[in-house]
Amino acid sequence: MKRVTEGVFLRIDKGEPHREKELVPLQEGELLLGRIGRENAPDVTFTSPYISRRHAAIRFENGQFTITDLASKHGVQVNGYEIEQNRPYILKNSDKVNLAKGVVLLTFVNNNEIELEPTLEFTNPLLKMQAEPQGLVVYPERREILIDGCPLLLSGKHTELLIMLYLKRNQAVSYDEIKVKIWPERITDDSQEAPDVGKDEINALIYRLRKKLGRHGERIITVPRYGYMLDLE
Repeated sequence: MKRVTEGVFLRIDKGEPHREKELVPLQEGELLLGRIGRENAPDVTFTSPYISRRHAAIRFENGQFTITDLASKHGVQVNGYEIEQNRPYILKNSDKVNLAKGVVLLTFVNNNEIELEPTLEFTNPLLKMQAEPQGLVVYPERREILIDGCPLLLSGKHTELLIMLYLKRNQAVSYDEIKVKIWPERITDDSQEAPDVGKDEINALIYRLRKKLGRHGERIITVPRYGYMLDLE
């Protein structure tokens, strides 16, 4: 029998049919995440058709927990980054796990990890100011946006949109990609199509984001009849 690893959980922040913030204790061995089928019964099941029957696995090996994308159709992201299929990714406390572009949202909770704050160094404030990155800087893993070294506070959808464009910077991003990433709550279980979001709604979100970015807003370029691109060259 598998021994429960004390203080380590998978928190389900979003994902039918589970209630919000439901905690799943993690055990030694493997925990399979997926959609239930006639010959398939994952350890943690979800009902959305966008979740593959064998979507991902969380394993405890060599004293650490990992998550592996089991060649799912719609992918696995950790802290906003798409992980490589069939390759274990080490999980750390508070890591955000995203299945199928936001259809399922999970948080890895490891109460055994103790983060110790480093000893502070004396610094010259003037040198620190000079070292701050200039221009538009995006840190996807921290969901942090800086303009000329100053934090820019954005709403959830504005942040998601900018991070999405940044991760695919200098590449055209289609309207359908934006719909799935920014409006996952509108994906219906019985539809394989992109969410019902009009171009006017996307254009309005882009317009507001450009305004918030000030002079850097012009870096978001319209790609006619396709979508948008963040030009950082």
